[in-house]
Amino acid sequence: MSFSLQNHTISYGDIDVLNDINLEIKKGEKVALLGSSGSGKSTLLKNLYSMEKTHSSYIPQDLSLVNNLSVFHNIYLSLLDNNSTFYNIRNLIKPVKKEVQNVDDILASLHLNDKIFIKVSQLSGGQKQRTAIARSLNTNKTILLADEPISALDEKLSSVVLECIKNKFDTIVCALHNVNLALENFDRVIGLSDGKIVLDKHSSDITSLDTQTLYNVCK
Repeated sequence: MSFSLQNHTISYGDIDVLNDINLEIKKGEKVALLGSSGSGKSTLLKNLYSMEKTHSSYIPQDLSLVNNLSVFHNIYLSLLDNNSTFYNIRNLIKPVKKEVQNVDDILASLHLNDKIFIKVSQLSGGQKQRTAIARSLNTNKTILLADEPISALDEKLSSVVLECIKNKFDTIVCALHNVNLALENFDRVIGLSDGKIVLDKHSSDITSLDTQTLYNVCK
């Protein structure tokens, strides 16, 4: 079991953001979270991350990139704890060839390797999202928790990116707005509305009525 929540409620002040959540996510599941802004998706992902920080890579909605550093250095930051201070400083000043090749290969899979030494501040929104995804792909984590990581990408590029993360991570929980992408790329879909789970089914079991429910919660 990767995650288990029983009658879980999270409140900020007098407001319940997540209310009486019962949720189990098994190792190996690929789960899409669907819901509008304010539905509780971000709060749920943060809570899941707090439960499994050691094994999880987390992509927040704001991406947490360093704008004044290059794409390469933002991705290399994911490895700081794995290497010595000297080696990290060396890569900050003059990147080692093998590290550049590794990052270049990841970026190529995301159609972004032409931006490897461009500062993040000069990227578009979709390019920044792919940089954050590349940073996660560069880790040795087995779980990915991602909050709207492809919202600025078109459907074709979104499918490419989703295929990359599905191949890399054993377990995925990913917040989305796009119902079609969720059903096509994830084993299981959870619909959230006003801090409550209103639908939780395997994608293969989703009916036309369920699909309409998902479209409604994403409005």
